Amino acid sequence: MRDLESIETELMEISAIADDSIKLERIIVWCATHPDEVPVALHQLLRRHARPAPETSET
Repeated sequence: MRDLESIETELMEISAIADDSIKLERIIVWCATHPDEVPVALHQLLRRHARPAPETSET
């Protein structure tokens, strides 16, 4: 398995795609290409959403 930084970089590039249909196609291809990394990617995603959002200070 590759390092987490490489996985996250690839997924961030996919998430930056504006067209949802192309994004879905890329996600499917990524999952088919790296099936052993899908659980790691899902774990990272769930962990990121479980963290509370940092508060922003308005000045």
